[in-house]
Amino acid sequence: MLLRPLAKARAWGGTTFASWGKFSQAPAQPPFGESWELSDLPGAEGCSGIESGPFAGRSLREAMQSEERAIMGRAQLSNMGRFPLLVKFLDAAENLSVQVHPSPAFAQANADAHLKTESWFVLHAKPGARIWRGVKPGVTREEFERRLRGGADIVPMLEEVPVQAGDCIDLPSGLCHALGAGITVAEIQTPGDTTFRVFDWNRNDPSRPLHLEQALACISFGAAQELERWPISNADRTPPVLTRHFRTTLLSRTPFYRIERLEALQDAELPVVTHQRPACWMVLQGQVSFDGPTSVTAGPWRSLLVPAAAEGMTARLQAGTCLLRALVPDPMDRWIA
Repeated sequence: MLLRPLAKARAWGGTTFASWGKFSQAPAQPPFGESWELSDLPGAEGCSGIESGPFAGRSLREAMQSEERAIMGRAQLSNMGRFPLLVKFLDAAENLSVQVHPSPAFAQANADAHLKTESWFVLHAKPGARIWRGVKPGVTREEFERRLRGGADIVPMLEEVPVQAGDCIDLPSGLCHALGAGITVAEIQTPGDTTFRVFDWNRNDPSRPLHLEQALACISFGAAQELERWPISNADRTPPVLTRHFRTTLLSRTPFYRIERLEALQDAELPVVTHQRPACWMVLQGQVSFDGPTSVTAGPWRSLLVPAAAEGMTARLQAGTCLLRALVPDPMDRWIA
């Protein structure tokens, strides 16, 4: 299914999506910061449409309701009973807020708060670009809260990390973080958008309130952040799996999804192996096409949902095609060493 992206205006957004030809941007409109590529969240503004494939003209929610088993296979739905991933492109012309997503304990105690583990794959980063990921080891919860409530600058208490194209950064729920200016990423995450802002770079925008009490209840400190479990990888420095036609690099593996970069070394056909679970393919360059009762083709910056039932189909990739595959785990994975 070729998915129709959803444009999301953000205070920190830029002009990258317009340069990609994704959305027409009127001068008076606020900048688009996010392109939701695959979403099955409640409400019309949170659900992807389908442009081509057997459900063309319908929504992903309608497809899920009609053909859940064919789409999901053995994979499990989210705890909201919906597709278990939310997939986006983010264009940060300015810094995103310093923020945190609900910790497991907070989510368990608050039914309207949803966990959000996410991963950023850096597509472009200007020279000197950086992110903030976690609180420095020596900073205590008490010191952080005292400085935060006193209006002092908390940014020096955060771990600052330089990034470059090809980096993949995992951000588990409960980890304080921020995406820096001049970075464009593909984001794969669990399907919740509960965000607590800690600091918003003094924007003083009433539509972007801070959430200090909730954030302080969720932020992990010190060893509890377990950053050693979430190392930053780089696609160009990670050993790939090479075949005659393809180069495949594993970028991230979390309990909720796996992310791979697939590159076609020449024009080639790729038999689709789903292992009875769905995947999202985000095309970064080149072209992917499927033949069937209804043909589906995706070019750069477009995304496809490949359902579990697509096992045995054939994808045709042009030479030089590069895409990300976000794969939903099989419930049996936890039993396989």
